[in-house]
Amino acid sequence: MKRVIKIFQLLVCTGVMGLVSAPALQAHAGFTQFIPCGEKIQDPPAKIEVLSFNGLATPDNKSIDLFCKIKGNCCYNIIVERSSNGKRYTPIATISDDKHIGEFALPDGKPNRFTNYYRLKMVDNRGNIQYSKTMVVQLYKSDDLSMVSVTPNTALQDIHVNVQLKNRSYIVMKVTDENGKEILKKKGVGLEGLNTYELEKTGQMIPGNYLLEVLVNSKDLLSIPLIKKG
Repeated sequence: MKRVIKIFQLLVCTGVMGLVSAPALQAHAGFTQFIPCGEKIQDPPAKIEVLSFNGLATPDNKSIDLFCKIKGNCCYNIIVERSSNGKRYTPIATISDDKHIGEFALPDGKPNRFTNYYRLKMVDNRGNIQYSKTMVVQLYKSDDLSMVSVTPNTALQDIHVNVQLKNRSYIVMKVTDENGKEILKKKGVGLEGLNTYELEKTGQMIPGNYLLEVLVNSKDLLSIPLIKKG
């Protein structure tokens, strides 16, 4: 019997192919005057770019290790936020740095039991706020599967899928349009541990509604609606 997990209104695609939850477009007034790292308000605004953002579950699924790579030209603050529904986010960690390229590993020791939405809230030296694309991490309690995470490839804007397996398994990934027409299908055998896949050319899809499905051994299914905007 298939175990199906559906995540509704998870990802909204903007630009070429970015994935961001709708609430991520809202700035929080409480941070509009925040100036990190001792920067003065007359200094030029920092330019902050997320080069990568990924998650990896521990073997017991009691913790999720988050990895991000940040590019900046000045001081910046990164607030890591988590949500159980993609609407209401709670801060779980803060990073302050001034490295041109910074790489960070952050453990989330109290993740939600199954579905976790993560985003990075970026505050520059003027207090301006922007958000990363949303990453979803779905935890499983099955014999074969530990975790599936979905996030955009920040360089190519294609969909990036991580599948963390307990055993060698058969994986099928499929994208269909709102009429059920298959746009892309990728399949193969994954090995024990973390398996990473890029769904090539998904960043070039025309605007519209889509559905991403990740199926492992014909029983564990993750179903994610996508919205591609022009």
